Amino acid sequence: MSRSAVAALVSLSVLAGCGSVSDQLGHSAWVTPAKYQYHSCLQARNIDNGMAARQKALEELMERAAKGPGGAAIGTMVYQSEYQQVLGERKELAALFVQKRCQIESPRSSDRQVF
Repeated sequence: MSRSAVAALVSLSVLAGCGSVSDQLGHSAWVTPAKYQYHSCLQARNIDNGMAARQKALEELMERAAKGPGGAAIGTMVYQSEYQQVLGERKELAALFVQKRCQIESPRSSDRQVF
């Protein structure tokens, strides 16, 4: 093997390890604690909808990258950190929904609440 091939393999293995480190740390390493504490349920729901769309787009990009030769490693290098951040943001928003007792969207519910 040439030196450049060995160097490329070493750098790819180091970068691939970044994904496993973030899995061990959890998603909280990517999110500022209590970032959304002052958001209303409606604001948080809108943010979560945007995050869900971004999560889906990143998953599709990683799947598409994995189809090519060496694409899984490239997909991990390019998209994994943003994907982990999106997952962390959504986890933080889910905790806010529980804390504030936000209503789950339903086709039969309105924006009004009865107490």
